[in-house]
Amino acid sequence: MPLGAAYDCRDDETLLAGALREGRYLRYGCRHGGCGSCRILLVEGDVEQSGSSFALPASDRADGWVLACASVPVEDCVVDVSATDLTEEEFLAGDQVRGYTAEIAGIRRLTPDVRGVRLRLLDPPSMRFTAGQFVNVEVPGTSVRRAYSMANPPSDSGYADLVVRLLPGGAFSALLDGRLVPGDQLRLYGPFGQLKVRLSHRPMIMVAGGSGLAPILSMVGDLADRRNTRQVTVFFGARSATDLYHLDRLRALQDRMPCLEIVSVLSEHAPADQAGETGLVTDVIGRRFPRLEGYDAYLCGPPSMIDAAAALLTARGLRPRNIYFDAFVPTG
Repeated sequence: MPLGAAYDCRDDETLLAGALREGRYLRYGCRHGGCGSCRILLVEGDVEQSGSSFALPASDRADGWVLACASVPVEDCVVDVSATDLTEEEFLAGDQVRGYTAEIAGIRRLTPDVRGVRLRLLDPPSMRFTAGQFVNVEVPGTSVRRAYSMANPPSDSGYADLVVRLLPGGAFSALLDGRLVPGDQLRLYGPFGQLKVRLSHRPMIMVAGGSGLAPILSMVGDLADRRNTRQVTVFFGARSATDLYHLDRLRALQDRMPCLEIVSVLSEHAPADQAGETGLVTDVIGRRFPRLEGYDAYLCGPPSMIDAAAALLTARGLRPRNIYFDAFVPTG
C-alpha cells in the first residue's frame, strides 16, 4: 500500500481480518460485505471476493475495487487505501473502535417480523455518535457480529435503540423471541458509518423501507433536538398496515418540529380507515414532487428500493451528489 507498510494474512483470512489481527487498521463497518465502508483499490495481486453487489457494483469491481472485509488474497497483494483517507498513523495504531457492554432494557414487537431492541449501555455508560450511524452487535456466546443502525438520537447517549428484522435462522434475530430477555448482557462495537444529515439550507426528502426507518428516526430526532426549520418529508414504505411501526415516535417528533411531514405508503391495499398513500413509494414521491431541484435526499432500506428511488429523484432534477443512502442487506 502507498503507506509503505506490510502485513500477512493467514489462509482463508480476509484483508481486513489480517490487518486487525496484526495490530493494523483498515476502515470498516459491518464486516460482512454489506456496507462498503472498507472499500479499497487492489493495485497488484488477486483476491477471492464476496460481498454485496450493492456495496460494490460490478463496474467498480472491474476497475479493481475490493471490499477488504470480503476479500481473501490468493497471492501477494498491493492495495491502495487512499480512498478511505487513512493516515499512516491510523494504520499503525490498530483498531481504535470501542467496545461496549450493554444490557437489554426491553424487546418490543413492532410488526410480525420486526422487533425493537433497547440496549442500556453499562461500560462505558454512554456513546458519542452521529445520527445515522450503526453499531455491530456480538451474538452472545460467539464471535459473530451483526450490524444495526441506531434509532435514537445522539442526545439519548446512554442507550442504543435497534430495529431488527427477524430472519429464519438469523444468528441474532432468532434470539429475540424468548432466548434473550431484559437484563441479559451483550457486547456491541462502534459507532460506524458515514450516513448523516449534511449541513445545508435545502429541504429534505427521507425515504425508509423496512428496518431502514431506524437511521431516519435518529436523524429526524436529532434535527428536532437542534430546532431544525428546514422542511423534512419522510416517506415510510411498507407492504401493509401491520408492517408500519414507530409512527407514534414520528408523530411525537412532528409535534416538536412542525416542518416535518410524514407520509406512510402501503404497497398492498390499505384499510378504509388507514391514513396515508397506496402504491409503490416511488410512485407516491413522483405524484407529490414533480420537480426536485434544490433538495437533499436520504434513502434507507433494501437495495432495490434505493435503486428505484435514486433513479426517480435524479430524473426529477435532484443532483446525484445530494443523495445519501444506507442499504440494508439482510445477513441474519
